[in-house]
Order: sequence, then C-alpha cells, then structure tokens
Amino acid sequence: MAEKNIETYIDLGSSKIRIGIFDNNFIIKNFFVEKNSISDFSLNNFNMDNSNKIIRELIQKAEREIGVHINNVNLLIDSPYFFSIDISLKKNLEGKKVTNEDIQYLLQEGRQLIQSNYGDKKIIHIIIEKFLFDKKKFDDLPEEKIECNFLCLEIKFLCLSNVIFNQLNKNLNKNQLSIKNIFCSSYVKSLDYNNLFDNFDKKVFLDIGYKKTSITIFSKKKLIFFNCIPIGGHHITSDISQVLKITKEDSEAIKLNFSECYAVFSEKINQEPAVDLKINKKLDQNISIDLLEKVIYARIDEILNLCFKNINFSSIVNDKKNILIFIGEGSKIMRS
Repeated sequence: MAEKNIETYIDLGSSKIRIGIFDNNFIIKNFFVEKNSISDFSLNNFNMDNSNKIIRELIQKAEREIGVHINNVNLLIDSPYFFSIDISLKKNLEGKKVTNEDIQYLLQEGRQLIQSNYGDKKIIHIIIEKFLFDKKKFDDLPEEKIECNFLCLEIKFLCLSNVIFNQLNKNLNKNQLSIKNIFCSSYVKSLDYNNLFDNFDKKVFLDIGYKKTSITIFSKKKLIFFNCIPIGGHHITSDISQVLKITKEDSEAIKLNFSECYAVFSEKINQEPAVDLKINKKLDQNISIDLLEKVIYARIDEILNLCFKNINFSSIVNDKKNILIFIGEGSKIMRS
C-alpha cells in the first residue's frame, strides 16, 4: 500500500511522544503508540537527542506493523514560543458582492504583512475571528452572497519561531522524515475538546504541559484568545525537590499522587488509600503535607496569574454560561 493512503501524526511533547497512523481507505487497522521522552524546545537549549532515538524506534515499529515505509509526517508540537498576532484588514468593494477571491485576497495580504514584520516567525495557523460586511458582523462566512462597500476580516495568526521550526525539521530529517504539516497541539486539542462543551458560551482551556502552559479561550466555536508561558508541571516538581530536599524522581512521584498523598494524612480516612509504599515511606520520613500543599499551590497560583494576566474578564465573566477546563499531563494534579 502506498504512503499516500495513510496519514502519520507525531505528537511531539516535551515529556511524551505519541505516534498515530490512520488509513484513509480503511484497509489497515489504525496504529497508535506512545512513549515517555524528555525534550527541550527552548530557543537557547533546544535538545531532541533522546527523542530522535525514540522516534526512530516507534516509526520502525509502525512500518513493520502496517507494511508501509513512512517519509512524511504531520507534526503536533507545543512550545512556549508559540504566540498569536491579531490584525484587522479591510477591502473596498464599492457595493459589489463578496466573493471567495475577496476573502483570499485579504488572507494573502495578512500573510504578507506577518512575513514582512515578523520575518523570524513561521505562520502555523490562520483563524478568521469575524467577517464584517460594512457594519454587519458574522462569525462565519454566510452562504448567500452579500453586497457591501467594505469587507473587513479580523484574523488571528498563531506563529512559531523559525529557529524552533528549523530545528524540528533538521532533527526529523535525521530519521528520514519530512514535515508535511505542522500544528500547535494545544490549539488542536482545545479545538477538539471545544465540541464537548456546546452548552457553554465561553470556554477557557488551560493546557499545563512539561515546561509550558497554554491558554485558549473560545466564544462558541471561535478562538478569541491564545497565550503560552514557559512554566509547567516540571517547575512544580523542581519546587518540591528544592524546598523539601528530596530527589526530582521522588518529587515527581509525590506530585502525581498528590491527592492520594493528601489522604494519607487525613484522620478521616478509614481505609488506607492505594499509595505506592516507597512514596508513603518518603512522606512519613521527610514531608509535611502542609508544606507540600503550599509549594504546589504557590506554583499553580503563579501559572494561573500569568495565564490570565492580559485577559479582559469583563468580556468573559458575564451572565452567560462559562467554563474553565484543565487539560494536559501537568493538569492531573488539579484532580486533588
């Protein structure tokens, strides 16, 4: 079977790699595999040495299982160096009907503006937030042709540093892989989850990753805000390690079992929870649960404050139904 019949996706996270292969013709069974792997997607310390080896192993396993040689992949990536640029563009139509060519003209003008003013950035996603026909606003392009004097598009561009993109490309080439498409995984995930919360008007998704946290806000189906900060679950682990004077391995285990660890110290629990004996022993010997709680919530508080720093809450908190959803590996600590 030719590679053109399948789509290969690599979700390249900072702490985990997932590979999914989907057959467009339903001839083969869908393939999915994941493995833990630590990578650094920062500008000053980009490092995929461990990930390159794991990608090679997972791709070879996939090729053996589905019988296809894989060259092209769709890459999902998260990096604290994703950011959004909002622009508004207008075209004078002099009372003519709006055509698809008019829309494409403004989108191309937007691309050129971004490339001219942000030459060190690569455009990853282009999202049209609003269509304005004179004074009439639409979230989506109407099916009927509308006459207007001025067409205006409010556009959001999600961009990534060219340095990061070129490094990703270089590293995948080491495994004879080329990037077919690239996506911001936080945006793609929240876009998918957004469909599960149709009963809410505003939906705020907080994706806490390994060394970054992304916030995406939707109004109904439209993305209205995106931001990314370079702080995530790894920083919570480091805080626990430094303050409580324990190894990062023990700190990570305690963090991941925080809700059960908290229960260990509760006199109201009649039945001992299923906490790893090593963690339980470590808790008994070295850790004050009050101090542990303060360390964890201090960092979570910082993450929330930084994520919501530049948001106009009057446009979100109103009489309508709104919801905050935590996603990502780092958000599992919020279950406690």
